Amino acid sequence: MQEKSKFSGFLETFIIAAIVLVLVETFLEDFSIISLWPWNARRILLIFGFVFDFIFVVEFLVRFYIAIVRRQLKDYILYRRGWVDFLSSFPLLILNSGPTFLSIVLAGSSVLSMGGILNILKVVKAIRIARILRLLRVLKIFKQIKHADSEMAQRHVAKITTVCITSFVFVIFFFSVFSNLLRLPSIEQDLSKKSDALIEMIVTNFRQGDPETSVEIAKMETDILLIKQSGKTVYSALSNDEYSRYFSASDYRYVEKDDYGFFLDSRSIQRHLSKDNIIYFLVIIILVIVFLVYYSPHFAITVTDPILIMKKGMEDPAYNLEVKIPEAYRKDDIFLLAGRFNEVFLPLKDRSQTAESKSAPLVELKIDDFKDIFEENT
Repeated sequence: MQEKSKFSGFLETFIIAAIVLVLVETFLEDFSIISLWPWNARRILLIFGFVFDFIFVVEFLVRFYIAIVRRQLKDYILYRRGWVDFLSSFPLLILNSGPTFLSIVLAGSSVLSMGGILNILKVVKAIRIARILRLLRVLKIFKQIKHADSEMAQRHVAKITTVCITSFVFVIFFFSVFSNLLRLPSIEQDLSKKSDALIEMIVTNFRQGDPETSVEIAKMETDILLIKQSGKTVYSALSNDEYSRYFSASDYRYVEKDDYGFFLDSRSIQRHLSKDNIIYFLVIIILVIVFLVYYSPHFAITVTDPILIMKKGMEDPAYNLEVKIPEAYRKDDIFLLAGRFNEVFLPLKDRSQTAESKSAPLVELKIDDFKDIFEENT
């Protein structure tokens, strides 16, 4: 039984460590796009992302199965945040890290193109934010925060933190979905229109027999990587070695115009989306810290501490500590009750203890107590 408990503790520690690492990986994945890291470095991060998502899917399936066997499925899904485990595992593996991993393993196949398309969609980028829901699973490591050792305080803070973070993530996700469905103005559309206009201008100059002007326009526009005419390269911004080092299939898009093919750098769009993701990531981290460092002690001081003091005062005859009532919260229900505790219960308790002590005999003497005295006088 003890070995089983140790193994269970090891697995829980492993999952918590994996959660912390996947949050770091998620941040670095977006940061690497913004900083234009080489493709090999970004590929390693993407593989790690897939591994973590796979681990969390397996963990969810195991917990789900155990909950069914123990007939605790409703309790696991609703009260032990099983829905968080699901949302932060399956959608990510199926829609993001899974296709991306396949595109890496099967490099050069049609799956690679599919992974590239998925990765530049705003909706799929928004899905990745669901990873941060895993942070809700590690709130237990903050139990040592001052005033947060009350089980009720921990449960209350975990509940409100879960609601807040989940609402924030869902708002971002649904906004991304509807902005794409409704075709709301976005930087992606602006960049696409700009590229279309440049392509039209370049093709026009080529048709007019002015390739030099077309090349100059291409050089001025950093998003144009390569131009081909009837399969022959007429312009390339970088060498083949640089393309191989810094670009994956998801880092460019292909546009065809008449006999001309244009390879366009899509990293500018990805950088914009990654900046948004990092902002969302930092906002959620700050929210969690605020709840744990500020709101948790506030809840303990204004709710759980007064309750614990009154509870102990009612249970322990020797405990007569008054509840400290902050002036700012004097009219709160809990402190109105605490006032009655201080002004009515404690005085009654004190009088009751005094009466009991007076009713008890001061000295209880027996004849045996005088035996030694009589013997000494004899």
